[in-house]
Amino acid sequence: MHRPRPLLLIVDDVSQNLQVLGNALREQKYDISAAISGKQALSIAAETRPDLILLDIMMPEIDGFETCRRLKENPATRDIPVVFLTAKTAPDDIVRGFELGAVDFVTKPFNRQELLARVAIHLELKQSREELQRTIHDKDKFFSIIAHDLRGPLGSFMSISDYVAENLEDLNLDEIRPLFREMQQTGKGVYSLLENLLEWSRIQLGTVAYHPETVDLAALVERTQTLLRVQAEQKDIDLRAGLEAIDVRCDKNMIATVLRNLVSNAIKYTPRGGRISVTVIPRPSVKLAYISVQDTGIGMEEQRVRTLFDIAQTKSTPGTEKEKGSGLGLILCRELIHLHGQELFVESAPGEGSTFTFTLELASEEGTGKVSPGVPTAG
Repeated sequence: MHRPRPLLLIVDDVSQNLQVLGNALREQKYDISAAISGKQALSIAAETRPDLILLDIMMPEIDGFETCRRLKENPATRDIPVVFLTAKTAPDDIVRGFELGAVDFVTKPFNRQELLARVAIHLELKQSREELQRTIHDKDKFFSIIAHDLRGPLGSFMSISDYVAENLEDLNLDEIRPLFREMQQTGKGVYSLLENLLEWSRIQLGTVAYHPETVDLAALVERTQTLLRVQAEQKDIDLRAGLEAIDVRCDKNMIATVLRNLVSNAIKYTPRGGRISVTVIPRPSVKLAYISVQDTGIGMEEQRVRTLFDIAQTKSTPGTEKEKGSGLGLILCRELIHLHGQELFVESAPGEGSTFTFTLELASEEGTGKVSPGVPTAG
């Protein structure tokens, strides 16, 4: 659960102890929640999922040991670190606490600096553990994409090439042409996927060099349109982009990759006879340009939109003509936009198409970024 500041739950049946401890922790800019019993602590922890629990042992009804045991039994709270704050310092008590899942003991009366240092350490350890878990999940998904989305196309490519090689003398040109067209499309798809996989992995390793410069955005959009025009024409899709010159500050290669992925994605999920528009709205008041890729495609449900940029939940969804996809291209787009310190937004609804909009810093307030006549503007 993402929070701007760590939330700490302190549990003690003595109100004065709660007040003293709470004041010390608030000075460190922590958000504080308090409970005066084990039962109340269990309820609050399950509802708010605090980042750390400071737990007294000697309490009526449910003592700290039992409270800790129940916290660790509940999947919703088992990963929350528990620090016992208690006067019980017998070795057996300490051993029992660790066996129940506590991460530390702080004795009463506590030393303020020691307590704050231990709290900070355990919060850092929790954050590191969560980041490691996310990395492992992302790595697993990364390899599953390689295994699934490369194996399938390459297997198809090899099957077709084997068939042609074995039957070349018996096949005429009309029979060979669609086979080679399919091989060509498969090759392009594999190449695009490999480009995205390599770029994404470089971002995760922190080896991507960001080189901003002043770029003519209209020229970059026109280059993307030229690159993907044939792909759009094969589906009878009207790909529109006619912008007047407007300069932005960006890494040219990164934004070229973003535009290529967004337009390719729009082509994939737009049926024959549809329309795709690339538009730019400059907003000098905030020194930003808003670039939109809008399609009349199949659109997405709200749940799909919410998980669109999560590699752990991304899934391959066939296009309108069974085109293959891994979902990695859109994730890469957001990563590249974030490297610019900007954002990528999505608006979509089933049957109503999708609009992907990202922002870039204007190089100057000159230029209006007007759209040429006949080209719709995304709002």
